[in-house]
Amino acid sequence: MSRGHELGFLGRPRDPGEVALVHGGREFTFGDVAALGADVGDLVRSQRLGRRVVGVPAERGPGFVARLAGVWGAGAVPAILGEWGAERVRGALTATRAAAAFTPSGGLEPLDTTAPEQPDETSHILFTSGTTGRPKGIVVGRTAFEAAITAFFKELPVDAADRVAFLGRPGHDPSLRELVAPWVTGATLFIPDRSTAADPRLLAGWLAEHSITVLQAAPVLLQLVAGTAPRPVESLRLVCSAGARLTAATLRAAARLAPHATVANCYGASETPQVLCMHRIPPGQAVLSEDPIPIGRPLGHAVVKIVPAGEGRLYVEAAACALGYTDGTPLTAPGQDGRRWYDTGDLVRVLPDGSLSFVRRADRQVQVNGARVELDEIEGAAALVPGVLAATATFAEDGAGVGSVRLTVVATATTPEEVRAVLRDHLDPAVMPSTIEVRDARPPVVPAEEPAFEAGGQPAGAGAVGLMEVLRACARSALGGGEIDPDGGFFEAGFTSMSLMAFVSEVSVRLGTEISPLLVFQYPSLNSFAGHLTAVRESEGG
Repeated sequence: MSRGHELGFLGRPRDPGEVALVHGGREFTFGDVAALGADVGDLVRSQRLGRRVVGVPAERGPGFVARLAGVWGAGAVPAILGEWGAERVRGALTATRAAAAFTPSGGLEPLDTTAPEQPDETSHILFTSGTTGRPKGIVVGRTAFEAAITAFFKELPVDAADRVAFLGRPGHDPSLRELVAPWVTGATLFIPDRSTAADPRLLAGWLAEHSITVLQAAPVLLQLVAGTAPRPVESLRLVCSAGARLTAATLRAAARLAPHATVANCYGASETPQVLCMHRIPPGQAVLSEDPIPIGRPLGHAVVKIVPAGEGRLYVEAAACALGYTDGTPLTAPGQDGRRWYDTGDLVRVLPDGSLSFVRRADRQVQVNGARVELDEIEGAAALVPGVLAATATFAEDGAGVGSVRLTVVATATTPEEVRAVLRDHLDPAVMPSTIEVRDARPPVVPAEEPAFEAGGQPAGAGAVGLMEVLRACARSALGGGEIDPDGGFFEAGFTSMSLMAFVSEVSVRLGTEISPLLVFQYPSLNSFAGHLTAVRESEGG
């Protein structure tokens, strides 16, 4: 039997009768979770998987927590799989040489009987974007992970009286802070059901109903929840923004949602891992903030340097970083000082008070909906579509800091729907392009007689494309096909917060005007949305 390498804070004594998490109206005690984890551990041991990689699909529920605890306790290494398509899952498991993976039914499927053992220091494996178009595994060490988690909760004290919301995307690095919070701090973790988590209109009510005190979310989710909340959530005392750039507009929205809360701008990467720097805004001060919002100072576990000093690339000393990548690519490199450093690829500026401000990326890596992606990966996935000859992905942010990817492909014969279908199976859903333009690579057929054109370039007799037709096309693109009832609600048609963001972004591009994503919550059907846009056009004389 292999020695378990359960994380130190998961082994802290907790009263088995105390509630660790709440999900679906049921309370799970520390004892309940320990029992579920023990069953998982027995299953892992029965297949002799100690120190080998086991694929663990992320989900929003206590089963995910139990599987992580059980795999750790049995001495194996969890490779945390996001809510991805089949090809991306297969690519992730291949990249890690996983010996087995959990199935949707909870069984454990053997994969690679020759899989090597991992170093005992290995905690878990996360995935980020790679230029090859395949998932890039990040091997996280126990020492760095525990140090980062400990430093986070030291900077933002949480205790047994707190009620922590699990709003992070399962499998995303920040969500691990939420999942381990009960064991580190004694707080209770509240996990919303899938439909509530996908609908910002429901989340604000859920936060108030459960008197949530600690909330962590990507800036775009904070904006959506704040914009649709009928009233502030008075119980919130701490709001953490993580996973993307926090703007002053989003900060003010978060303050409206949680007027009594400290807002923490959290900066970090999966390679660091967890939060590296933090900037705190006390209650009542958000209204005074202007862009850019600082990312703050490094937490106590990390050493950083800026090259060149004053404004330059941000480097992190190896002790606060992951162990490496699964493909053997070095994570850190030796510096002139003899120490090893990780180049974040972020350009930062040192402010007069010594804190840091993010300037921009130094490469084609971007943050979309709280997920990091290299635009090369999106282009590589598009190249897999039959008929596609070239692909170009670009990234744009609106005035509120909401970012989206736009993809243009040159192809002999394909449609945006066909491109999207392939991308859905190879990319993280969070980074799916909001717009896909297909340009025909075939030479145009010149008609025998050129049509007459009216002033303005429109063919004689041709009318403008109807607004409703544009909205229907954008809805099909965001949902991946199919028609929706024009009088039915967006969420009833299968939209989520993420796909609605893609829908609004594509409508903005098609119409040539910036549209607030909050409008789809105020006008929650195609007909009502179209009516609002028409009224705006008429009032502006359009």
